[in-house]
Amino acid sequence: MLTTKQPYIVRTNDTPTQRGGHPFDPEVHREQIRLGDITGLTKTAVHLVHLPPHKESTVLHWHANDDEWVYVISAGEGAVMRIKEGDAETKDVPINGGDFFAFPAGLRRSHSMNAGAGEVVYLMGGSREKMDVCYYSEKKITAIVDRTVPEGLNFWAVKEDDILR
Repeated sequence: MLTTKQPYIVRTNDTPTQRGGHPFDPEVHREQIRLGDITGLTKTAVHLVHLPPHKESTVLHWHANDDEWVYVISAGEGAVMRIKEGDAETKDVPINGGDFFAFPAGLRRSHSMNAGAGEVVYLMGGSREKMDVCYYSEKKITAIVDRTVPEGLNFWAVKEDDILR
């Protein structure tokens, strides 16, 4: 029997997006299709994202163990990638369709995107290491991600003031 559903292809024009938010900022949201999850990828994440006008893609952050990348398909006027290198001031880098941004694991290069006046459409992805630590310096939060559990994900967040040293 021939099936019409093939696990290796996603027809994005026929696939509804899901609204994605952020646990540390209720104003952050984007519409996305989790391409990697749909096709069963286990070692890499790939998302097709639509970021509405004047919205932030995520909270400024960097990963200790996961690589992350962004390929911009289209961007409207005023769209920027916010980047903070270590303890330096945050800078806004204008983005255009065709731009590729790479955020290797372990570099203290925090990033997030702001759509500006128009929608931004982009592919976003990265590695899915068994354990990751994600730093949200503006929120003073550290998140620990554990992907070793059978149910797929454990996530803990700790405020900087609550860390015992």
